[in-house]
Amino acid sequence: MVSKSPRRPKNPTSAARVPNLPSPGILQTPEQVIHYYDRLGFDVDSSIPVEKIIESNPDLDLRYVDLGINDAYIRKIPDSRFEIGVNDKHHINRQRFSMAHEYGHYLLHRDKIHEMPVGEQILHRNGDKNRIEYQANSFAAELLMPEDLVRKSLRSAGGNLKKMADFLGVSKESLKYRLEALGYKVT
Repeated sequence: MVSKSPRRPKNPTSAARVPNLPSPGILQTPEQVIHYYDRLGFDVDSSIPVEKIIESNPDLDLRYVDLGINDAYIRKIPDSRFEIGVNDKHHINRQRFSMAHEYGHYLLHRDKIHEMPVGEQILHRNGDKNRIEYQANSFAAELLMPEDLVRKSLRSAGGNLKKMADFLGVSKESLKYRLEALGYKVT
């Protein structure tokens, strides 16, 4: 059975108590993020706990707000911190992808957010096609659906797309794109 709430970390610890761990702000790839939080004791064996990952980062605030037609945003806030806002009207799986997308912006593009003109410092994911949005989408897909978990879900669900999506905590649509990117044929 798949829970609608994110999984709780198994005995999470702070980075200060785990030797040789860098600051979470310098992570650059989905693989590094998963490895980092696995070492901190987060459960990364099925649905990646993106909400807990964001909430555990002292440089990030996560907010659930009504964003109308927009999915999410990231913006710089005081004290060199960033706020990720997610549309509270969206399905939990869409929210999770939006969180991972904005977290991707934080890790990959945060230097560009504060350089943008005032009034444009929020990067909205609203269907616009550009390189930065493509990178954040790819980051989100790879974070929420790492290849080893996709294979694990494929085995456990017997190829049933709905069961696989539930296992990973993503939409069937995003799973289809990820499967195709990994070279699988989706019928």
